[in-house]
Amino acid sequence: MKIRQDQLSATLQKGLASCYLVAGDDPLLVMEACDEIRAAARQAGIEDRELFHAEAGFDWNGLREEANAMSLFASRRILEVRIANGKPSDKGAALQDLCKQPNPDNLLLIVCPRLDAAAQRSAWFKAVDKAGVFLPVWPIERNQYPGWLKRRLQMAGLQAEPAALAALAHQTEGNLLAAVQEIEKLRLLGQQTISEEMINDAIGDSSRFDAFSLADACLLGKQAEASRILSHLRGEGIEPLMILGALSRKIRQLIALKNTSGQQLSEAFKKHNIWPKQQPPYKKALQQLGLKELHNALQKAEAVDNAVKGDGNDPWLLLSELTLLLTSVKLPTG
Repeated sequence: MKIRQDQLSATLQKGLASCYLVAGDDPLLVMEACDEIRAAARQAGIEDRELFHAEAGFDWNGLREEANAMSLFASRRILEVRIANGKPSDKGAALQDLCKQPNPDNLLLIVCPRLDAAAQRSAWFKAVDKAGVFLPVWPIERNQYPGWLKRRLQMAGLQAEPAALAALAHQTEGNLLAAVQEIEKLRLLGQQTISEEMINDAIGDSSRFDAFSLADACLLGKQAEASRILSHLRGEGIEPLMILGALSRKIRQLIALKNTSGQQLSEAFKKHNIWPKQQPPYKKALQQLGLKELHNALQKAEAVDNAVKGDGNDPWLLLSELTLLLTSVKLPTG
């Protein structure tokens, strides 16, 4: 069953499905949709969560075995399967099996980038769509962005003057993660009505060192600047996952933009909601980074994600290595 994101809450209130497929390219919107599903699962008594990263060489039989395993304590679990490229390496046979013969103790949550028409014709997608809920997460279009900002401000208990709303839209230019960060900073000021001056002061103080400035420095090949910004963000206590979201989004967009030029590139920028002010770093990176380097960077981003979730590695060290990859600096071997 296909639903829109604004239908998710009502759908969850009617009861949990056996599986959910969340597909989209905006990290904030995908994260919030998954958080809402996990919260509904917790309310239904599903406390445990097993996370699987279905990369190249992933053991799909291991997923089957885990799904069919009986828990010693009879606790229900979320089995969260993240497919970075949206293409299961076993052509989705395992996912079909899990959908056709669901274990009532499990809730299957599949997370992947936006699925094209070919992917939506695949057997595994049809099995998921039939057995559960498909939520395509669409990016916020440029003409929708001010309204989205206004609703987010209201959710934070804030009212913005028209000029302030326009300033916030201009400063963040479609970067939803950055917008949410800035709204939280505005909330902490303790003022319910936000003026244009407050927007300019608040964002001006932080714009040099935010996660998207880091991403732009990487795309422009400014290794020393990227290193300084990363160090500052760490010192400010910014969560690694927030930084990773900004970098991962840029990497995936660059992969999608690769091998386009001229009018094709202009259309691709529009498709991915990359506004004119944001385009120069992308153009520079497309000249400097090949598909191999971009896929290596995406693998490093996955390693950062695993480290944040506690695999024992240092996420900050891995983030540093990711910035080196994106600024075309060769990492030492051995």
